[in-house]
Amino acid sequence: MIRKNKIIIILISIVVIVGAFLIFYNIQNKSSQPPTISISEEEWDFGKIKEDERPVHIFNIKNIGKEELIISRVRASCGCTATMLSSDNIKPGQLAELQITFNPTGFNGIVKKDIHIESNDPQLPTTKVTIIAEVEPIPSPQAFFSDSQWDLGLISQGDFPAFTFTIENKGELDLIIDKVDASEYIQYDTEIPLTILPGEKQEVIFTYNSSQHELGEVRESIRIYCNDPRRKALSLRIDGYIKEKPAPTVSISPVGASFNLITNSEDETIGRFVLVNSGEEGIKITSIETSADYLVPLASEIELNSGEKENLQVILLKDRIPDKIQEEEIKEYLYLTVAIPIVINR
Repeated sequence: MIRKNKIIIILISIVVIVGAFLIFYNIQNKSSQPPTISISEEEWDFGKIKEDERPVHIFNIKNIGKEELIISRVRASCGCTATMLSSDNIKPGQLAELQITFNPTGFNGIVKKDIHIESNDPQLPTTKVTIIAEVEPIPSPQAFFSDSQWDLGLISQGDFPAFTFTIENKGELDLIIDKVDASEYIQYDTEIPLTILPGEKQEVIFTYNSSQHELGEVRESIRIYCNDPRRKALSLRIDGYIKEKPAPTVSISPVGASFNLITNSEDETIGRFVLVNSGEEGIKITSIETSADYLVPLASEIELNSGEKENLQVILLKDRIPDKIQEEEIKEYLYLTVAIPIVINR
């Protein structure tokens, strides 16, 4: 009887030990199998596609671990790749679908884009899949613009600075500039719509009229619209500063001339003057006369741009001087008539 009880006790002990071992094993085994990410394929090749296609592929993400897999972030390397995940939480043994849509607009040739997947997989917290495509562009116009900014700098009110803007068609079809939006201060020398053939360029000259613009900072833009499917519009930014225009300034040197009637030297019968425009505006002298017919200016009018100078000569004709005044000193005068514009607005 005693021996039988011992056997029972031994059997119970064995069962307890085996049970404890199994429980411990299961716990250990479960803790050693955390969430584990598995993706149906690491790379997908769309092959040859047209630029206007939008191919789609679905990657299957499976959790082959023993705990719930949590996808915390899906990040594409390019805005041309859109992603959609069917579920952020994936239970053990289940899967979620990651849909990838590729927009090939603007690409040409072989294109590779990566999509990064972040999860709570301790062994692989970040993994990636890659899509590949060979893009065949659709024939179209392609606009190329020489500049995106026009710096007026410091100009005076009333100035009309000009800017040459180049538009080039690098595409295979005609480029059509169908609209130009600009402020009232901006004019251009080209009729719209403007057609530019493939491979050709067109220069457009913009002129800024600062005469009616208030003094101070200039911040404006020109908006150019075209039929390029990749670039429907472009903005040309205009910056500068308008200051008050200074009045034209003309200086004359010397302020007088002297002739000697006694000598017969030719140099003594020519008076020389230098006229300088030191203002910022051009000025026109519309009439040059003297107070006596024996003093003859060698120019009837002079036009001076800003910063320019001009020589003016006056000849003394001795044979025309009356005999009665040859024995005394006399004074005559040179008269210059300057044209000053006067603008009248309604």
